[in-house]
Order: sequence, then structure tokens, then C-alpha cells
Amino acid sequence: MNCQYTVTPDENQFSSLTATWSCPHESHPEDDRCLFHMTPEERRHHDITPQDVHSTLLSELEAEANDKKEFIGAHIPYLDLDYIDVETDNQYPLDFRHTTIENGISAAHARFEERVDLRNSTVNGLDAPNCEFEDGLLAAEAVFTDVVTLSETVFTGDMVDCVETTFEQSLVCEEITVAVDVSFENAAFNGPVSFDGARFAEQASTVDENIIFNHATFHNIASFRHTSFYHTSFQDVTFHDTAVFEHATANGTIRLDGATFHADADFDELRCEKDISFSDAVFHGEASFRGVSVIGGADVLADDFSLVNTRFTARATFEQGTFGFTNAEGAEFNTCVSFERSTFTDDAAFIDVTFGDTADFDEVIFDGDVTFTDSVFSANAVFRGAEFNGGTNYLASDAVFTDVIFTQTADFSDTDIVSVEFQTTEFRAAVDFTNAEITETLIIETPTFINDPYLDFTDATIEEGTIMQPERGWGYFDFTQATIGDVLLTAANPADRRELLDYFRFCDTTFDTFDFSQHLEYLDRNNWVLHNFAQPETEFTPAVELTPAHVEKTYLKAKSSASEQSNIKAAGEFRVKRQQHARRKFAQIATDSTEPIRTRIKNGLRTAENLFLEFSCGYGLRLYRITTVFILFPLIAAILFAFGGPLFETGAGQTSLSQILGEIVIDTEAQTGTRTFLLNVYFAYITFLTIGYGGIGPLGLGARFLAAILVYLNVILAGLFIYSLIKRSEI
Repeated sequence: MNCQYTVTPDENQFSSLTATWSCPHESHPEDDRCLFHMTPEERRHHDITPQDVHSTLLSELEAEANDKKEFIGAHIPYLDLDYIDVETDNQYPLDFRHTTIENGISAAHARFEERVDLRNSTVNGLDAPNCEFEDGLLAAEAVFTDVVTLSETVFTGDMVDCVETTFEQSLVCEEITVAVDVSFENAAFNGPVSFDGARFAEQASTVDENIIFNHATFHNIASFRHTSFYHTSFQDVTFHDTAVFEHATANGTIRLDGATFHADADFDELRCEKDISFSDAVFHGEASFRGVSVIGGADVLADDFSLVNTRFTARATFEQGTFGFTNAEGAEFNTCVSFERSTFTDDAAFIDVTFGDTADFDEVIFDGDVTFTDSVFSANAVFRGAEFNGGTNYLASDAVFTDVIFTQTADFSDTDIVSVEFQTTEFRAAVDFTNAEITETLIIETPTFINDPYLDFTDATIEEGTIMQPERGWGYFDFTQATIGDVLLTAANPADRRELLDYFRFCDTTFDTFDFSQHLEYLDRNNWVLHNFAQPETEFTPAVELTPAHVEKTYLKAKSSASEQSNIKAAGEFRVKRQQHARRKFAQIATDSTEPIRTRIKNGLRTAENLFLEFSCGYGLRLYRITTVFILFPLIAAILFAFGGPLFETGAGQTSLSQILGEIVIDTEAQTGTRTFLLNVYFAYITFLTIGYGGIGPLGLGARFLAAILVYLNVILAGLFIYSLIKRSEI
């Protein structure tokens, strides 16, 4: 007689059934149930030992009849299946649904050709290392109350189903090989979990993911070191303890959207051949992605690496990683984040991102376009040594910082940038562009400057661009030893252009194609002074002081640039400024007591020479000055000839000022003294002009020397006059 044990699908505890099931096994001679469905008390009453149950079960497993392998709802003391090879012609599953296996299952080195079904069962533990499940394992809604060990186990054939399964103790799946679809959806892992070295192979499944952990909960450490994934989903998973994915690889897409990490998460050296997504994930512990490599799939519309709306409440590290198309829109980094020495091989979007602490992009390489639009840097932003190489150029610039807020120092020193724009960007602290190289365009338009920010472009190179000062609250730009090309310096309010260059520090600056004609109004109004700088109230230390030598060099470079652009007016004025500061340099050396006496004398003479050139002709650019000197200089000699006494006496005679005044007032007809003075004037001019009619000659020794000097100075001043005429015609 068959066992009288039956169950129907209506009973909640038998939810996996689709029809009424009756036990196919023979009942005990003294009971209406088989020994599998007896309670432990009933077995003891009939003197049935656990060994009797186990031996009977093994014989049933080898039976050819299909229904003999069904043990639904049974109570089994234990299952010792070590080294067993269950293989029958009927290929009927081993059905242990809703069973209770009191002392667990041992199946080391076993082989199951048929599917093993443990759905809704309660199993004390499962020890199945080096086991083979050739037609899959079903354990949905099962409860494993003790350790589950599946190390080096192989799963083939059908799927591994652990949906809503509970693992009360540790789960060890190290170095398992899974060639089927796997699902741990809604599973609860209360003990440590290890999938170290596991290999999940590619499947021909029509679903997006082959490995599913969606909504699972890991209450203890979860380790996936060196695990090989294919399409895998950890969406909405909760990790209450450390999660380790170190050195894992993925040949398909990995999705951790909505995952919550309450402790540290370690993804160091993870390599993903396709896409990986952390959208809406939350990291409460430290997140480490050092050396991560995300190659990305072929779909150009999908993100290769997604951090959309991801929130990091502790430190996040992405150092030395390689990322394909990256989307971090809406992400929050509440503490430090580091992308140091990482490479973005495609475009990167950090739109509306909040950086609550230091954001470190030190030596990062952006091989595609990158945008930080609407992002906020609440602490230091470090891009030192970064390379912005640009990519597809679907953006106006390769690097975009539109509507970004820098609340602390922004460090772009030693960067290599193709083109970058800061549109409506807010700067609240210093910005460091020292040694930066912008090979195409720099755009700073309609910015907001708060707290007198200092923008340091020392030793930087800017090929072209636009820098616009806002209507209120200007920034201070330092171009010490910088190279600036076709850069337009302007102001939002055109009336403010008269003060514009006061906010740009030029010291030893190379003006490569810089257009000075845009600033003629400022330069004319300020007597062509280029090196004035309205220093900010906040302290700053320039790389080079504005010494006379450096100021001279600045005007020399400005003159050269203006000449190359055929801006003769600017070139001439800068030449004058250069000479003036050269004289200050010479004078500084001449008065320096630490210099050798020969050097001091030499520079003193150069100072005098420079002063004479400025006074006489304005270094060849002041025609009115040399004309005045040329006309009036002989009058000095005439005064000496007339009033200098016997030493300067000429053939015209000597007179005195009182004699001339007396003749004018008393004896207006004679005017002997006036005539004598005019004759000396006449003598001075014909001598100066080297005419020398001979009617009047020098008598005194001083007059002889002075006459010679007049002739000599005529040669010099005439040369300077002609030189000035030529220079004047060029302006």
C-alpha cells in the first residue's frame, strides 16, 4: 500500500506545487505513511533508525520509476551522498521540495546527472565540494541553517535557482564553475559569503542578466575576489558588512543600481569588458576602485561607467583606473574623492555633481570631452598635471565648467588643455594655472568673483581665448612669465575697459600675437604703462618681483609682439618704456655698493647716456623734444659768450644784464649791450650750424672750447633729429 501522505497547492507551505501531490513510496507495514513522512517520534516508536531511512532513500534514488525520486514534505535525518554518482535512464529530478533534512547534506565529490530540487526546504547544511550538478540546482525559498560549502563545484545543464533563499551561516562557493543562469534574487545571507575565484560562464539566455542577486541582503562579509562574471545584476542589493570585488573580471555588463553599502566596498583592480552601473547606489563606508578598468560595450548610447545619482558618504578612491564613457550626473561625494592618475578613454559627464570635500583629479587623462556643468566643489578642486585632450568635439570645448562653483582653491597647475571654458562660473578662492598649457582656447565669460580671487597663470601658455571681467567684483590675473596669444581681455561693462589692464599682472610676459590695439584707450590714458597691477587684498606671493630688470624685459617682449603685428604706435611706446626701466636698472646697479667699481662706473655712464637720450629725443620717438633742443641749445652758449666774462669772450664783446636793462629803459637809441648780446647769439648759431662766416671769432679759452663743443653737438643732435623724423614717419 502506498503512503497516504498528500499535499495540495492551496496550502501556503507548499507554494511550489501546481497540482495535488501524493507520496509514491510504500507505507510502513505498521503505519499508513512511509518512513520518509513519519515524524521522528513515529520512527522511534517503530524502531526505525536514521540509517534505515538513509539506506532506503539511496535505494529509491537508484530506482528507474520517475515518481520514486519524489520526497516532497519529507523529514529526513541526514543525507550522506559523498562520492555518489546518481545517474538513471529516466533523468527524473531529485525532488526534495518542502523537506526537512535535520542534519544536512554531505555530497563531496558527488555527481548528479538529474536536477536536484530543494525548493522550500529546511536543510541544516550542505557540504558539496567538488560536486557536479549536471542539470542544475533549485533551492528557491529554502533555508540552510548551517554552513553551505560548494567549493570547486560545477553547475551545468539547467539554472541554479536560489530566489529568496536564506543562508543562516556561511556560504562558501570558492572556485565554483557555473555554466547556467544563476539567481539569488531576494536571498538573505546571514553569515559570511565567499565566491572567491568563482567562474560564471556566458550563457545563450534571452534575459539581460545571467547572474542575478537583485534585492539580496548580505549581513556579513561578501567576497567576490578573482570572480569571473558575465551579465550580472546586483540591483537594490544591501551589503551590511564589507563587500569585496577585488581583481574580479566581467565579460558582460554588471549592474549595481540602487545597491546600498553600509560598510567598506573594495572594487580594486576590477576589470569590466562591458558596462558597469552604480546608479542610485549609496556607499556609507569607504569605496575603493583603485586600478579599475571599464572598457565599455559597443552601444554608444549607454554609459560604460555610470555613477548617476550615486552617493558616497565616506572616502571614494578611483585612482589609476581606466574608464570608458562615464556618466556621474547628480552624484554626491560627501567626503574626499580621488581619481588620481586615472584615464577616461571616452567622454565624461560630471553634471550637477556635489563634491563635499577635496576632489582630486591629479594627473588624470581625459581623452574625450569632459563637462562639470552645474557642479559644486565645496573644498579644494585638484586637477594638477591633468590632460584635457578632447575627443569627438560635440561640445564647444573639450573641458566645460559652466555654472560651476569653486568655493575653495582650484588647482589647474601643470595641466595640458586643448580647450576649456568657464561660463558663468563662480570663483570664491584662488585659481592656480601655473605652468598650464592651453593649446587652443581659454574662455572665461560672465564669471562671478567673490573675495577677490587670485588667478595665477604664471608660466602658463594660452594660445587664444577670451577673459571677461564681470560687471561687479573683478578677479586678479597674474601672467608672470606667461605666454599669451590672441587672447581678448574685456569687461561686461564697456565703460570699465579703461581700468581693465590694472587687474592683469604682466611681468616678463611673452605677448605672442596678443592684440594691443584692443586696449589703446587704456594705454593712452595710462601713458602706456603696462605693468601696473591693482593687487588684491588677500595675500599672494608672485613668482617674480617687478624689478626694473623684469619690467624692462616685459616691455621688450611687448614691443616685439607689437612690431610683429605692425602696430608701430604700440611698439614705439613700449620701446620708450623699456628704455626708461633700463635706466632704472642701470642706476640700481651703479648705486649698489656690493658691485665691483668698474661695473658701477660702467652702469653709471649708461644711466647718463640713457637719460640724455630721453631728454633730447625721447629715445628717437619725441620729435618735438629734439626739435626744441636743436633750436634752443645754442642760446645756452650765447648766454655764456655774452655774460661769461673774459674766459668766454668773443669778437662780439661782453655785456651785462644790467647794462641791457638800463639801455632799454634810459637810452633806447644806443642799445650797445643789446647789440652785443645779439651778436653773441648770432655767433653761437652760425658756429652750431658750422657756417662760420669769420666776422666774429672766439677770444677766451672757454669760448674756444665751447665753440668746438657746439660744432660737435650739432653733429649729434642733427643725427638724432633725422632719426626722430624717420621714427615719427613710421608711427
